[in-house]
Amino acid sequence: MRRLILVGAVVVLAGCGGQRQFRVGGLPVRELGVTYRLADGTEHRLTSVRSRRGDVYVVSTDERGRTATVAVERSGATIRISVQLNPAKGVAEVHDAFAASAHDHFLGGGEHADYVDLRGRIVPVEVSYVCSSAPIPYFASTAGWGLRLATENVAGLAFPESSGGSGCTFDSAQQCTFPALKDRVEVCVLGARLDEDVYAGSPAAVLRAYEDDVGAPRVPPRSELELVKWRDVVNRPSDLIEDVTKLRAAGVPIGWVLLDNPWEPCVGTLRFDTRRIPDPAALVRTLHALGVKFMLWVSPKDICVNYPADDLVGPRGHQVVALWRPAAARLFESRLRRVFAIGVDGVKGDRGDEVELGSRQNAYPLLFARAVLSALKPGAAGIFRAATVGSQSVLPGMWAGDQSGDFVGLQAAIRDGVSAGMSGFPTWGSDTGGYSTSPTAEVFARWAQFSAMTPVFEVGGTGANATPWTLGAGAMSALRDTAVLHYELFPYLYGLLERHEPVLRSLGYAFPADEAAWQADFEFMVGSDLLAAPVVGPGTTPRVYLPRGSWIDLYTGATVEGPANFVRPTPLSQFPLYVRPGAVVPFDMRTASSWWGADELTHPGRAGYLVTAGAAVDLRGQPRDVQLFVPAPARPARVSLGGRAVAWTWNAAPLPGVVVRLHGPTVRGEIVLRGA
Repeated sequence: MRRLILVGAVVVLAGCGGQRQFRVGGLPVRELGVTYRLADGTEHRLTSVRSRRGDVYVVSTDERGRTATVAVERSGATIRISVQLNPAKGVAEVHDAFAASAHDHFLGGGEHADYVDLRGRIVPVEVSYVCSSAPIPYFASTAGWGLRLATENVAGLAFPESSGGSGCTFDSAQQCTFPALKDRVEVCVLGARLDEDVYAGSPAAVLRAYEDDVGAPRVPPRSELELVKWRDVVNRPSDLIEDVTKLRAAGVPIGWVLLDNPWEPCVGTLRFDTRRIPDPAALVRTLHALGVKFMLWVSPKDICVNYPADDLVGPRGHQVVALWRPAAARLFESRLRRVFAIGVDGVKGDRGDEVELGSRQNAYPLLFARAVLSALKPGAAGIFRAATVGSQSVLPGMWAGDQSGDFVGLQAAIRDGVSAGMSGFPTWGSDTGGYSTSPTAEVFARWAQFSAMTPVFEVGGTGANATPWTLGAGAMSALRDTAVLHYELFPYLYGLLERHEPVLRSLGYAFPADEAAWQADFEFMVGSDLLAAPVVGPGTTPRVYLPRGSWIDLYTGATVEGPANFVRPTPLSQFPLYVRPGAVVPFDMRTASSWWGADELTHPGRAGYLVTAGAAVDLRGQPRDVQLFVPAPARPARVSLGGRAVAWTWNAAPLPGVVVRLHGPTVRGEIVLRGA
């Protein structure tokens, strides 16, 4: 009997057994063998090679009358393994397994509210609002490799220390099931075929390789990072106008007003309810005249049967448009175009994950997004709840769906955002303050601090977060300060998106050898230079963990040495936010004499940077006016750049430090603060 051993691009035959070892980018990965399960629950395995033609093998199984075709393809540092059972009839699921150690951690799997590190978890890959609206059959291991299942079928991923079973279930349909695992990773696809790509490298390198395969994240329009304001229920046009005037009166920047559900007489009509919105076109013109853009909630659901019967699927009252049928898709898109023609600037796409669609379950979110976006003007903004493999190159952005308006909901949103970022979805946000319950002023303020760090900043919901001015002065002050911080961070956040880099990054992703970093679920890096530790519980004395190195606290200017686990006194006006020494971060700081207007993401002829004391500044190709903000714990006596004294002003709060204004196109030299 013979087995497959894959070494680089060369496949050789060896003795009996089911294991294969191969090198991806010089790294050995030990595959423990392919197995498959029949519809009656019995399990079988591949055994010996019968024949070979190039890198395609016919392999026997331990079941009479069935063989497997195994193909191996090398492309750069990626190996594609394909397994097809012949005959396919009766095969319910195909599994593959890989060795893992007790020290390995894993990232990816899509958007998940309960965890970031996949170790000990089972990840069902079936789009659903119950388990995950954006499950992705992909992961990266700290052991230096990663994998993606190249399929739209329902699938599953299971990791060391998981207890067995299917994990979260959405419906009664068949799911991948796993045994309890100790020292291996196991993957599964429903059906008789398994295709997997194996990548080499660090989690960052594996994520890049994965995105090279499935498509780079789409760069959203700049306007998508402007603050979005909405209410769960709008009764009249004046509600939307009030949102603009109330926020502007409080000094809160705003770029969008979103008309959420219900705006139709019945979901699916794709016509405005004129009792609520008598003249939609006039409303949009008014909002545009106020300098804000108009976003509209849309869904594929049809509650009141507005399509031919063959164009709808699902239980009556919860049906969705069968968008895989060309006629249904054309009708849906034509109705959307009619609605969008009044001047809709962007959409919030919802409910692409609520109906069981069998084999089309995982493909449906992409069909929905493509239909909606094709009906919009090119370059329009859009945030969607449901996603699948390939969605990252289509969706302008995502939002996390519905969390409770409490600290539990905030914790879920943070995990959602970080896990989405580690799975190829950098343009992401959540409903500030949650959705299903009304937040307290404290929860709202802490959530707003988290939202400042995410590319999408939404404010709205079912309760007081829809009208945050009713939460009191403290909540509105927090909203103003965090929204301003979000706009200050715009050039940094958008630069990451333009480079197709993750924005929210697990602390373990940045510090894979630091075991403590893997336990810090609610802390994350923002890009490579900022570390955020949002307050996720009541009170003002949260614990913070900082990995090895020096960190500058932006709200105090003080330098803290890591590794350190400590209590940081944190009033409601602050949250733990740190920058690495030596960093030069694009940052349009608003001062008392700000160069940027309240609602401006950018301003022609101006650029800003957050620069730490002692950093070597080398900025070229700059506009005429350049502003540097240098965090500091106290007012210095002198400030110099490249050995020459420069004029400066002191900014006391909310971020203490020095502000220097210079002229481009070149700003170079070491920035030094002297004296106290």
